[in-house]
Amino acid sequence: MHFRSVIVVGAVFCVVMAGTLADAELITYRDVIEAAIRSSAGLKVKEQDIKIAHAAYRQAFAGLYPELTLTGRLERYENLDKDTRDIQSVNSEVVGGQSSWRSLAYLSGQYEISSWYKKRYEASYYQKLRDAAVFDCSTESKKLARDMTDLFGRLAEGKVRLRYGGEIIKALQDLVDLRNQSLGGGEASREEVIKAESDLESAEREQATLMKELRENLEALNSYTAKSYAATDEIESLNAETDHEAAEPTMHQIEDAPELKARRKELEALQLKAKSTFNNYLPDVSMYGRYDYYGSDTDSMDNALREIRESGYNAGILISLPIFDGGARKWERVKTGEEIKKQEESIRAAIEERKRELRTSYAGYTELSRALTHYRKLTEQYEKLRVISGKAAALGQRSRADLLEMERDYLQIVRDLKVTETTLGVYQKRLAIESDYGSFMREFYGNGSCQY
Repeated sequence: MHFRSVIVVGAVFCVVMAGTLADAELITYRDVIEAAIRSSAGLKVKEQDIKIAHAAYRQAFAGLYPELTLTGRLERYENLDKDTRDIQSVNSEVVGGQSSWRSLAYLSGQYEISSWYKKRYEASYYQKLRDAAVFDCSTESKKLARDMTDLFGRLAEGKVRLRYGGEIIKALQDLVDLRNQSLGGGEASREEVIKAESDLESAEREQATLMKELRENLEALNSYTAKSYAATDEIESLNAETDHEAAEPTMHQIEDAPELKARRKELEALQLKAKSTFNNYLPDVSMYGRYDYYGSDTDSMDNALREIRESGYNAGILISLPIFDGGARKWERVKTGEEIKKQEESIRAAIEERKRELRTSYAGYTELSRALTHYRKLTEQYEKLRVISGKAAALGQRSRADLLEMERDYLQIVRDLKVTETTLGVYQKRLAIESDYGSFMREFYGNGSCQY
């Protein structure tokens, strides 16, 4: 038991402390957030969605402009009917008469007047969808920041537990050695030796579990950031800012979240779509015009091109009013109305969910703050007890075994204090992300890449 414990303790300390001997890298919260944002494939997908949505909006908006078309044709016409007395033409195009080369060109234009009460709302619909895509991108970056904060917090807590766990194992190892020596001298019972060895075994098992979790979290961090971190790297302390306590979230902060803004933009888009659907009952009105050129020659293609000349034009207004379409417009309007109701309920559900999340986080933050105060007082008391025990041991009133047990208890309290400070810092970061996402991300991200 003694030899195996020495091997385990030595291995754990070699893994945890090797970084101090080899200039271990310091993993900071800022670097982790920035690296995760730069390498996130999910965020890049959202950025492309914005560009696609912007292109769809511009495409729909193009329908508000007039359409111009230039058409030209050069062909050989062979009349199989030898009676060429009756020459006929349609839109200045000869469809009968003498065989010849002929050229045709015309410029046509059309402007949909009804676009201003139909396609205008459709274009605005796509504009709102583009704005929703921007907020969806911000939601993705917010989720990424929240996930990285939680992951970084687990890593920081794991490092604290490993560091103090190593010191606790060392104290327990000394206690086991002392108990074994006392057992040989008849000053300790076999039960005391077994209990000390059991405590050491439990601490070593916990240390192995912590190392496993640390390595798993490091692998997750590597996948998020596309960087390679090692177990020997140091983790920045993520302690709570005592001079900047988190405030209870307000309703404005709850509703200012990008995920809610995205849903509201989608609702606005559906309302515009409903307006466009209703206006489909109105007639289509368009202006059109066409200017024709025509040339022909019986023998030469070149002459047919050279002889091209003005032949006519036409212009007018076209009005089209649908009378019956089987109910397609009606059911499109009904469907859009139901989609609006669904989106309104979705927004209400999202608000309630955010209320629960923020209030739960704030409740956890306040309770941890109280626990931290108790841990600090308890640590101060244990520090006083250590001093008293040390003086008592110097006077021969306390044994070295008692001092080692006191040291173990003290290390456990300090460990819990440091872990609570780290956890409280994670809660502060999380509340900052949820309550003021814009300010939080500007610190790491500038204006971001969720642009079009």
